[in-house]
Amino acid sequence: MFIKIDGWMAKLRFSACHLIPNHHKCGRLHGHTYAVTVHIEGEQKNEFIIDFEELKQMVTNICDTLDHRVILARDDNRIRIHEDNKSVEMVVLQSNKRYVFPVEDVVLLPIPSVSAEELCQYINSLIASQLEDRDNIKSIMVQLDEGIGQGAGCTLELK
Repeated sequence: MFIKIDGWMAKLRFSACHLIPNHHKCGRLHGHTYAVTVHIEGEQKNEFIIDFEELKQMVTNICDTLDHRVILARDDNRIRIHEDNKSVEMVVLQSNKRYVFPVEDVVLLPIPSVSAEELCQYINSLIASQLEDRDNIKSIMVQLDEGIGQGAGCTLELK
């Protein structure tokens, strides 16, 4: 059995800016409106696999941390990041493009890229960390759309 929450319909969305270093088009700073769809497989426990409202709140909290931010991958070896208490500087190593952002506008994520695929896996891991003690949940599938009609998905097995 499974439950599903559609990110577009349930308004589990965030808007953010990023770039993919050295990509011919995505190497320019640009943004997306992302939607997070979650599909959870498991067994009913006390009537539910998980209460929809509880899951929506988890995803909303994740979306809120990313919303209206510049998303940077801390582990991307194609960039150099320097931060202090006022700003975050990012330099794209191959092109020497340099960006400086106010520190409060940036989220540094522990991932190697800010591609839809890596962001999807990151979001799935955050959800999984909140559900790992639930013995009735078998798997979590997250789909991260970066606009209607295109996105990435991944599944984490908990059992």
